[in-house]
Amino acid sequence: MRGKITLALWVLIFYLGATTVSASTPAWLKPGTYVTYAVIVPKDARFGTNIVMVKIDMLNERSFEALSRYLHVSRDENYVTALWPTGTSYLTFRVLSVENDTAKILVRLELHDVAIERPDLANASVLVLSEVLTLDLRTGMYVCNGTPVGRPSFFVDPSNPPGPGAILLNVTVPEGGDWVMRVKNLSYSRYRGFEVLTHLRTFHPPFIYLESDVIRFNLHGPDYSFSGGTSFSALYDPSTGLMIASDMFSTPPELVLMGVVSSTMEDVNASRALRKLLAENSRKRWLQGWNLYATNVEFPRERSFRAPGSPFVYYFVLAVLLAFAVGVGDFRRWIG
Repeated sequence: MRGKITLALWVLIFYLGATTVSASTPAWLKPGTYVTYAVIVPKDARFGTNIVMVKIDMLNERSFEALSRYLHVSRDENYVTALWPTGTSYLTFRVLSVENDTAKILVRLELHDVAIERPDLANASVLVLSEVLTLDLRTGMYVCNGTPVGRPSFFVDPSNPPGPGAILLNVTVPEGGDWVMRVKNLSYSRYRGFEVLTHLRTFHPPFIYLESDVIRFNLHGPDYSFSGGTSFSALYDPSTGLMIASDMFSTPPELVLMGVVSSTMEDVNASRALRKLLAENSRKRWLQGWNLYATNVEFPRERSFRAPGSPFVYYFVLAVLLAFAVGVGDFRRWIG
């Protein structure tokens, strides 16, 4: 009888472990959920801090129409233009629908007081680029025509985040070749002794920090040449998996999928506050890129969190305790 109980316990443990490993999406990811990040730039900030490089032939029709009044090029032309947002910018992820293991995610980039560099300098008070991406909930990857092309930047699965070598982006850039971005580092020790401030609230350690490698590129067109690199790095809340903030030289994979080949976004208010905190030797920090601004995701009450390593470790401990309980029961019956 004891052998049957032990076997049943191990089967249950294996099932729970397999269920946990395969989980890839949080419970809050449902229609109507939104997360907005901001880069705050006050009126007295210096010009030229932020730049968004857009490849025209990667834009969808809606985004191209938003730019077409300032550009004298066709939508399918091999052309890269620079957008210089001198005002505050917003990046929003909104869940439009969830059905049949698939979610539709609207990605919306809203830039204010934009100087458009090419072909002639123009100005736009507000410029919006957007894209609807398809997220496969079974794999946790965006797909295009059934092919995985990238991983969400605005959340990770806290129980099984993408480790070193995992693909963050896999897309073919016209006249630019195949761009493959992978996780370079996943850390639970970044900002371990600090509180991290955002426009929405203060977050307390520990955190999940993800850093990618750098995609080096050299794009050429009929009358332009543009070289540089694209990478992504961000800090995540382990209770919800939501991105808290990103670094300044960080381009979310979703932006590349919608035509932004490179970007530098500095939250000037965050930078000013960070300099003051450093001077005061404070235990608080700001990140200088996209900072959490608004969301309808509810954060649970803070509790301790440890890096999962492998979830089977926890189930092994549970098995030992259960086996011990069974053994104690047998021992009591023996001495009784």
